[in-house]
Amino acid sequence: HLCQAASLYNVQACLSLARARVGLDSSVSPLLQSNIPIDFESSKDLCRRALSSQCSAAAPKVAAGCLLYQILEDEGGTGDVEKISVLEESLDCLKVAAVEAKVLKEHAQKQTRGKAAGFHVGDKVEGNYFMEGTFYPGVVVQIVSDDCNEVVIKYDDDGSTEKLTVDNVRSLEPATQMQGVSPISDADALGAVNTDEESLFQNYELMAKLAELKAKIGDASSASKLFQDAAELAMSAGKLQSASNWSVRAAELEG
Repeated sequence: HLCQAASLYNVQACLSLARARVGLDSSVSPLLQSNIPIDFESSKDLCRRALSSQCSAAAPKVAAGCLLYQILEDEGGTGDVEKISVLEESLDCLKVAAVEAKVLKEHAQKQTRGKAAGFHVGDKVEGNYFMEGTFYPGVVVQIVSDDCNEVVIKYDDDGSTEKLTVDNVRSLEPATQMQGVSPISDADALGAVNTDEESLFQNYELMAKLAELKAKIGDASSASKLFQDAAELAMSAGKLQSASNWSVRAAELEG
């Protein structure tokens, strides 16, 4: 099933098989590591397939890019241009992943019901009309109070408004779906974290690696900016030594 999914450019399947091909475990099944033979060329092809997929969330693509870069680095015979391409694509995916994570968080907050903060002005809902037990469609026009758990809805049929507690309001909002992103996380859907999608490198580490390669090919300006950006991110992450080293490298390249 994984091979079939991978042939259809399913990124999670590609990533799981790619990890198994280099002897890494997979959250899909502990049996993969012990039953799939080591094949680095196959792993690289699977990682490239994952990166080229047009229908996937970005997080697993970042993990695939990091794995591919590590294989290329370990092999030692890959040119700088290819490694630069992999790192740049991985960093682009990281930016998309950040946007997707924000959307998922907002969606999760919006789907939270049981307090007024779970509804938003403009939400399509059904209200228990005058508490008679019959629900009619309308739209939220006001959030009265988070503490009181009350909203004001305007009914579609006659335009009248009514203040109701959220227990008497039902959402008609469709599930939010952005391209390639599931509205729920793996942890929510499966009851476990998908460790396959955990990247081998942090964003600042990827930037620093790319900066070194840019400096190597003579692109001092890009390398300096990348080192400085990496230093700032590392500083925010508490990696003070790395931040200091990369700031020095950035200054050297500027000089």
